[in-house]
Amino acid sequence: MGGKSKKKRDTPESFKEKGNSAFNMHDFSRALELYTKGLELDPAHVILLTNRASAYIELRRYEDAITDSAKAIETDPNWIKGYYRMAVAHRELSRFQEAIDYVHRGLAINPEFTELLALKKEIEADMEIETALPLDHPERKKFENLFNWLIEGGAKFPKIKLRFYSKDYRGVHSTTFIAKNECIVVIPRSHIITLEMAKATPIGQKMVAANLNLLSPKHSFLSSFILQEKAKEESWWKPYLDILPESYSNFPIFYTDEDKEWLTGSPFLDQVNEKIQDIEEDYNCIVDAVPEFANFPLFEFSKIRMGVSSRIFGMQIDGNKTDGFVPLADMLNHRRPRQTTWSYEESKNGFIIEAMEDIERGIEVLDSYGKKCNSRFLLNYGFIVRNNDANEYPFKCKLREEDPNLMTKRSLIDGNSSQTFRVQADEKENVFNEFLGFLRFLELNDISILPRIMEECQEEDQPGFKPSKVKPISLANEKRVLQHVKKLSENGIALYPETLEEDGQILERTDLTENQRNCVLMRQGEKQILHWYLKFADLALALLDADRKEVKKAAKGSPYESYLTHCIIPLIGK
Repeated sequence: MGGKSKKKRDTPESFKEKGNSAFNMHDFSRALELYTKGLELDPAHVILLTNRASAYIELRRYEDAITDSAKAIETDPNWIKGYYRMAVAHRELSRFQEAIDYVHRGLAINPEFTELLALKKEIEADMEIETALPLDHPERKKFENLFNWLIEGGAKFPKIKLRFYSKDYRGVHSTTFIAKNECIVVIPRSHIITLEMAKATPIGQKMVAANLNLLSPKHSFLSSFILQEKAKEESWWKPYLDILPESYSNFPIFYTDEDKEWLTGSPFLDQVNEKIQDIEEDYNCIVDAVPEFANFPLFEFSKIRMGVSSRIFGMQIDGNKTDGFVPLADMLNHRRPRQTTWSYEESKNGFIIEAMEDIERGIEVLDSYGKKCNSRFLLNYGFIVRNNDANEYPFKCKLREEDPNLMTKRSLIDGNSSQTFRVQADEKENVFNEFLGFLRFLELNDISILPRIMEECQEEDQPGFKPSKVKPISLANEKRVLQHVKKLSENGIALYPETLEEDGQILERTDLTENQRNCVLMRQGEKQILHWYLKFADLALALLDADRKEVKKAAKGSPYESYLTHCIIPLIGK
């Protein structure tokens, strides 16, 4: 009798109810199992079919959901949930036209079906985003040519597509759910431009033979490759060359004088000018050795050089380290912490990108360009990262000419009279200790303790002066150090025409160009660091005259807690 009772309970309806309970508890795998058992008893049960389609959707098995929904519609053409599930599954695969078609078919049965009406609005919004540029826009055509060229060569990127935000701004987005550790992109070796290929060109061979002393060798060789290929009437690389930017006006080396005025007072201008000079020096070096390279104007070389610096990947192929262009992979925008990881995979004979986390449909797929100061992002990539915790300010510290111990100190630091420290607003960074250590050395009056300091700086594998090893020397010396920090900070702040507060107000304006906004963000980040060090110096100077209890209280939770605890407290004694 027990067996008969169990058999009586095992009905499509009972499995449906059990499946619904599991579904409502978000146990979608169990729900799928129960719906499947119900369908084994009644394969044409439309409710079970659409319920299982819903479980498939939750499990991101969209093709299976489409199969079940199609069968439900075939069984009962008036079963409106079949159209709804079909539309949802197609939308999750970014098949928006198919999705909207099923929405319309469902609404033809019931024009008031709330879920379909809401879904219709969502799909229409998706379709509007997808058509941000007209289908016949030349930018779209260029990228279609690139993707076809890549696919014909064996590239694989089935779950991503390019989305245009404007003519010159685009991103790579997922077309459907991408699971953690899933391979997103495979670009075959045949479609990667490597440093070795650049060296094998006619000009590249002459550059190698001349053994040029270039400031940026790999950038120069790869730039020469692109210039040579662009000069050909029919380059095999044309689909890739055509999508490279024609203009690099967002890169500071191409800023107008009006743009540069927005950087008045910023040490970043020195970096920009150094970059311009370095590129010109490498260009002239190549022309001197390979006269025909002069057929490529310096301006064109400069543009390609910036394209190289913003696009190339370092990789290892056949056990050899190299650098190169990887089409499509170089279109992913930046995010920290990283969302994807990339490498050259010998087993796939190509460059791969894998997801480091689940990526939902429609989300931008991002790479990480690493932890860098905005000066590097803006100089080499042409963009700024908001609220960048890696921002730096270059403090230049110089030995004083009137220092009676100048020659002795200079000899101990290899004859250099100055050092520049690119500091961050973070006492945990090693450069913070290097900066203060050098100032302690610079402000040292008692020459007799130099031997001890130098001995403390020595490391077996790295002989020489190590500023980070110079600990607080005395109360008087540390006071001079902090006063020096205060003066450097005040002098840096005084160079800017606008205050930090005024920068914040300017950024609220809607009439700024992209370059103007980036300049304000650049100088704002620099000023924030200067103010951080100014506050640090003021607080520490005040606490040098306080007692230990007061310093401990001020240190707790302070951004300068470690310095106050380990430097100030030992100096002031009991």
